[in-house]
Amino acid sequence: MPKLRQRVVNGPFGPIRISHDRRPSVIARVQGAGMPTVTVVPDREHGAMNINGQNVPMSRTRNRTRTAVVGDRSYELRATSLRRAELRRNGALIAHARGSFRSYSPGNTIPGLDARITWSQGVDPTDVAVGQAMVIGFGAGAPGAVLRTVFFWVDNLT
Repeated sequence: MPKLRQRVVNGPFGPIRISHDRRPSVIARVQGAGMPTVTVVPDREHGAMNINGQNVPMSRTRNRTRTAVVGDRSYELRATSLRRAELRRNGALIAHARGSFRSYSPGNTIPGLDARITWSQGVDPTDVAVGQAMVIGFGAGAPGAVLRTVFFWVDNLT
């Protein structure tokens, strides 16, 4: 079993520990004080997520909006530009995420690991856990068609 890498980021309720590996099977886990544990299999196209061991129903639209349903809450991660996204809970804006160009580098297996999140007032620990996991797993922003084509060829030529 590969050794997990650790990263700590500041969240609205204190430190959030992100554990991840890169190969052979990529997985990331988000944990923090008072937060449910969320595990995500990162992939801009086909990621998956669970919270406290329970699978979370997920969907993706043509415009790359990701939706996760946790109990009576619906979370949406919606790209607003190449490196930016909004996170919404039941339609209300709860966070802005900003990614880096490094997220799109060939071979990067965790799209949103370097993203920064700015949280709105009124979020709770579940919002932060699910939102942080969605940004890590699916990235902040959406590469346009030109950038996707460039990286497709870079990935296939190396």
